[in-house]
Amino acid sequence: MTTNNEENKGLTIVEEDAFENEITDEELEQFYENNKDAIDLIGGLDMFESLLQVDEESFQTLKPQMINLFVAALNEPETKQELQALALAQNYTAQTAKEDFATATIAIDEINFLSVSKKDFLKELYGIVCNKLQEVINNNNQIIHIPCQLDEGVQLPVYAHETDAGLDIYAREEITIAPGETKIIGTGIRTAIPEGYAILIQPRSGQSVKTKLRIANTPGLIDSGYRDEIGVIIENIEPPFKDIDYNFDDNGEIHINSILHGEAYTIAEGQRFAQMRLVQVPKAEFVQVESVGEIGEDRGGGFGSTGIG
Repeated sequence: MTTNNEENKGLTIVEEDAFENEITDEELEQFYENNKDAIDLIGGLDMFESLLQVDEESFQTLKPQMINLFVAALNEPETKQELQALALAQNYTAQTAKEDFATATIAIDEINFLSVSKKDFLKELYGIVCNKLQEVINNNNQIIHIPCQLDEGVQLPVYAHETDAGLDIYAREEITIAPGETKIIGTGIRTAIPEGYAILIQPRSGQSVKTKLRIANTPGLIDSGYRDEIGVIIENIEPPFKDIDYNFDDNGEIHINSILHGEAYTIAEGQRFAQMRLVQVPKAEFVQVESVGEIGEDRGGGFGSTGIG
């Protein structure tokens, strides 16, 4: 993942004004030599030349197919072996994956002879490679790079602690939820989750203990093909009326003395109010058989057969 210069990682940043809209063959060759290791991981010099030559409209049409071909190539057994050898040779770890990807994305933004959409394409390719490298080295400690679009002022989800499984989601604005009310809270976050993964939206335990706020569809499921804003369905399970004190007069008419209302809860701007967890999603394929009772062991029993509690 590094260049020939051991002090650099990822792509070498292009000096300002080194290229304009056009680049000569000599300049492209020099750019390739400066970034050979990183460029080879995402398609080599031919890929860069193709990006330069194809017009924007054609690029948008071809992009999905190019991604699919790239992923298919990475899944070839021979390619996996090459990536494993590369990662072992460079002592590739989860931390270096994080550092390399961050460095590469900054460097890609500095490539001034490519359009924004083509730069985003390179970032996506680089993220796919980083994901695959981690997969072939240590499936349990891999870092999955997820493209994420944020509305203005929105914070990225983050792990509160290094060993946490869930990333905290922060409220983009203050919102009050009345007793008995359910609201969808927009996060200002849009993601492109890699195929084979999904995100689960879950409550924070502290919030569930201290308030009556609940995530209504726990866990919420965000599929890899979803590109709209992620929303969290929050429900205030406090009843609108908790208690009514009343009595009857001599004529049998009811008189209400007091009403105890349920409590509204306010989520402050910037407050952690939910968390997301990345999960791997293997594909299920159902195979019809004559009888499942003949497969494995049948413990027997129906609903509630193991008792209560």
